[in-house]
Amino acid sequence: VSFDGKSAELTRNEQCILQILMKNPGTVVPRSEIMCALWESDSFIDDNTLTVNVNRLRKTLSSLGVPDEFLVTRRGLGYSV
Repeated sequence: VSFDGKSAELTRNEQCILQILMKNPGTVVPRSEIMCALWESDSFIDDNTLTVNVNRLRKTLSSLGVPDEFLVTRRGLGYSV
């Protein structure tokens, strides 16, 4: 991923999350939809696993200078960009 002349590598999960969110700008993407895209299910994956992946993505984006408010958590709903 690149931003403002800087680039960083994303993990497969980080890339998938960012791709889903970028395809739906301004729309809250439900956690269950992201989990199904990552693991083809949302029933056997610990809910915190997605949170950890999103936090890692945020940290990577932040290191590139992407504003913190770019990736937004909508409590109880999902995520949006």
